[in-house]
Amino acid sequence: MIKITKLFTLTTIVLFCVKSSFAQQAYSPVPEEGIVNFVTSTTEITDSKTNGTPYLNESFVDGEIIVNDKVELVGKMRFNAHGNEVEILNNDAIDSYYSLLKRSYISVRIGNKKYRIFTYKDSRDAVRTSYFSDLNEGGLKLLFKPESVLKQARRPSTSYEKYVPPTYVWNSSYYILDQSNKDQENHAIKIKLSKNNILDFTGDKKEEMKIYVKENKLNLKKEEDVISFLNYYNSVSK
Repeated sequence: MIKITKLFTLTTIVLFCVKSSFAQQAYSPVPEEGIVNFVTSTTEITDSKTNGTPYLNESFVDGEIIVNDKVELVGKMRFNAHGNEVEILNNDAIDSYYSLLKRSYISVRIGNKKYRIFTYKDSRDAVRTSYFSDLNEGGLKLLFKPESVLKQARRPSTSYEKYVPPTYVWNSSYYILDQSNKDQENHAIKIKLSKNNILDFTGDKKEEMKIYVKENKLNLKKEEDVISFLNYYNSVSK
């Protein structure tokens, strides 16, 4: 595990029109067109006894930034699930990266995963923002919120106990976002995948969807079956 020491500098980057592609590996640390704020971080890598990782992908991999549905940047990226941020490798310095500021009109694809900013309600019913992976299209969405939590070190209180170093543990969760009513604010709601919990979001189609689940032998505790269920529900709810 590595420890990353960050020296943050707020930088406003004027974007240039650069035509690049993954095939050519023509990466740029800045998007095209317009002005977008980035936080520039310089990293100093040292050994650490922290266990686990805050990253879904430890290494920087091919990714793209999409602004208003248009690809504006390709480069090497990774997702920090502890800091809830996208890190973009700086081509000019291998020990530094840009942290993309969170904007609703910017989405990110890293490898085969896509991340977007959505609002959600926390346990105190406060509205917050976060990166999510949206797993299906349509008015009723299943969202996945990757989250890595750092647990503090546990020091032994007796000679029989062992020291436990700081450890990153995964605390990811699912959310449902109902965007069927475009005239009101819609915030994602945390949910545990189950038949009853999912059916509760289908309104007056609940009985019809119960039949669909039974006929298709869906297990709504499984992500892939929930996605199939929601895709069908969205198709008949248009």
